[in-house]
Amino acid sequence: MKALDVMRRSVVSLPQNATLQDVLSKFQKHRLDSLPIVDAAQSIVGFITIDNLIDIFLPRYHELLRDFAALEDKGQLVSLFDRSFTGLDLTEGKLILAADVMNTHIRWVHSDDSLIEAAALLQSQNLQYLPVVDRDRHLVGLISDFEVVLALLRGSTAETAITPA
Repeated sequence: MKALDVMRRSVVSLPQNATLQDVLSKFQKHRLDSLPIVDAAQSIVGFITIDNLIDIFLPRYHELLRDFAALEDKGQLVSLFDRSFTGLDLTEGKLILAADVMNTHIRWVHSDDSLIEAAALLQSQNLQYLPVVDRDRHLVGLISDFEVVLALLRGSTAETAITPA
């Protein structure tokens, strides 16, 4: 089985010159947790995940949630979050581009790579998603660890059913 067999073909992506507002809008509209970034030739050049956005714009997010149990007054949590947003001016969202926040150290699989290769790359890089590209590195799909595991389980179930006892 190949990556092409289980990848999502309908992938939401943005060009590298899209604004931060465009990025946030895509994440919200399509309920995404990752977003491939492409150049004018539709070649993959970057990847933005929710974790990337949290690290950049809400660096204290995980710390604040960890400390939530210690806070008795819910108003304290709101106050802490309000202070964490003070440096983020959303009107400047038009000045920040996808290229400024994307991760350029991305891994991808080719559409004709085996599912095992995709699974190994997802596991070794501790990733949830991988872009799938053709031989010219044009984005043709997206594959997730979930989809890989389901396909492998289906394949092993099918093999078990076919194998004579």
